[in-house]
Amino acid sequence: MKHPSNFNRFKHRLDVWMYLVFRKTRAYKGNSQEFVRLNWATFLAQLNFNQDFPFLLVAVFVGLVTGYVAVIFHETIKIISSFLFQGTTALYQTSFNNVTRLVLLPLIPAVGGLFVGLYNYLIVKTRPEHGLASVIKSVAQKEGKIPTKNWIHKTIVSVISIGTGGGGGREAPIAQVGASIGSTVAQLLNFSPARTRTLLGCGAAAGLSAVFNAPIGGVMFAVEVILGDFSVKTFSPIVIAAVIGTVISRSILGNNPTFQVHEYSLVSDTELVFYFSLGILAGLSAVLFIRTFYFIEELLKKTEKKYGIPCWAMPAVGGLLCGLVSMWVPELYGFSYDVINNALVGQESWKTMVSVYFLKPVVAAFTVGSGGAGGMFAPSMKMGAMLGGMFGKVVHGLFPTMTATSGAYALVGMGALTAGIMRAPLTVILILFEITGQYEIVLPIMFAAVTASLVARLAYPYTMETYVLEKEGIKVGFGIMLTIAGNISVTDIMRKKFVRFTDKTNAETIIDAFHKTLESNFFITSASGALVGIIGLEEMNALLKERIFTGIRAEDIVKKNVTVLYDTSKLDEALKIFEITDYTYLPVISSSDGKLIGVLKQDETFSYYRKQMSFLTNDEIELPKSGKQ
Repeated sequence: MKHPSNFNRFKHRLDVWMYLVFRKTRAYKGNSQEFVRLNWATFLAQLNFNQDFPFLLVAVFVGLVTGYVAVIFHETIKIISSFLFQGTTALYQTSFNNVTRLVLLPLIPAVGGLFVGLYNYLIVKTRPEHGLASVIKSVAQKEGKIPTKNWIHKTIVSVISIGTGGGGGREAPIAQVGASIGSTVAQLLNFSPARTRTLLGCGAAAGLSAVFNAPIGGVMFAVEVILGDFSVKTFSPIVIAAVIGTVISRSILGNNPTFQVHEYSLVSDTELVFYFSLGILAGLSAVLFIRTFYFIEELLKKTEKKYGIPCWAMPAVGGLLCGLVSMWVPELYGFSYDVINNALVGQESWKTMVSVYFLKPVVAAFTVGSGGAGGMFAPSMKMGAMLGGMFGKVVHGLFPTMTATSGAYALVGMGALTAGIMRAPLTVILILFEITGQYEIVLPIMFAAVTASLVARLAYPYTMETYVLEKEGIKVGFGIMLTIAGNISVTDIMRKKFVRFTDKTNAETIIDAFHKTLESNFFITSASGALVGIIGLEEMNALLKERIFTGIRAEDIVKKNVTVLYDTSKLDEALKIFEITDYTYLPVISSSDGKLIGVLKQDETFSYYRKQMSFLTNDEIELPKSGKQ
């Protein structure tokens, strides 16, 4: 039997699709846009990208696009900053009375902030959200969907803000741009929520991998920070996208580590005590960074509201403040990594290290907190490198024979403080290993990064991202699963039909119902419908032992000390109660009038939660229902 050729197979598929198109054309009565959308959906159904192998090809495409965008992003910032600041380097050392120094340098970030503010106000028409926090929010609440033009807007404002001297970093914005590209491609191809989230992670991994030249770290960032999902089905396409993004970056920008460092090694086992101490300081410094940033951001918002400053002007105000500080400490500018490289080779001065350590979160808050653009990767790495450099100079001066030079501590401090801010030590460990190429320093980094994460978590419950999300009621502190449970109301899954009696019901009626139904818990309410308590198996056994029921009512035997949920409660609260108690049922009370409106059953609640978790590894998701009848 002769098998059809590949061309004939393709021709057959094309014929089928054309037949479907023209068949719809004759019968379709809608407008042209709906017609195009309908036939695009038909075409995608024929291509069937949802299959595993075609989906990997889509991940390759996302990696390619994100890689090229990352290169353009990187080079454009370099061109803008070089053009604006090339001739101003000598001004840093001139006298206070130099007019150019006093006027030009602060105005450059201010003009950049003004452009960003006007762009957001006139074109985007919305106030910018926090970068990575908005991506995590899209994963948790919006099925991974990000507005399709977001990546274009984010690229433009980030390039301008960072290139003109803003205090933010370029790594987180390109990760957000990549996530937006992945989400946009998924929406154009009509992917399911699970596939959309995965492609979002592909873009984030490709973006971070390209800008850091660190594919493994980019992958871990996407699965640990953005998605919180380590399943193979999610992991594979993200790996492919990160590799492609890195290859594109290396082919154009070169295969060089982001930071140039000397070869370091662990001088003695005793040195781990110092790295442990550095981890503790880094954890506390991470809390200082987060609290300083959001204190200034909230202060700027209060100032804007108090004095009626237009929202489009606030990034210019923040840029001006950033410029006024950075003109005296140029290492604070977001586009420059020179201060990190100097600290890593032990050549940075005490004055600069102290200044950058205390002022970097301030200028980052001035820029990003006022409505500008930028990420917190670079600011946290700068602050961490300064902390490690200062700590290293002290301990190496005191114990020169048993400790490495200050550069090793600057490298470890950079990773430890970043891990404390993000609470993602695995991601930071891998990124630092890749961007430095130093294997010998991995053990101290692991030790200090994990220590910093634990100390920061104990000292302050929020990360840079979760602080914003928690204020909005989005719980992500223990991963994406709790995020899902924290956004599902118990009213979506409660039973509305259950056995109930009033507190005046006689015992004979209750016993009769006990024998005729399969239920073992009866809910007792007052005449007005307010919950009085529950009669369970324990109460029924005590009642049956009496054998004489005359005059006994429900109010005489009801258990009144009962844990309850309210119609405002979320699924995560119910799961915690079921887990730590022996309750099989939980009553749901109206928060407005205190009436009993439903019942949550333990096995049904956990079953529903398991179905919700499966959306991360399957293409289907159980949608909340209006309530069990």
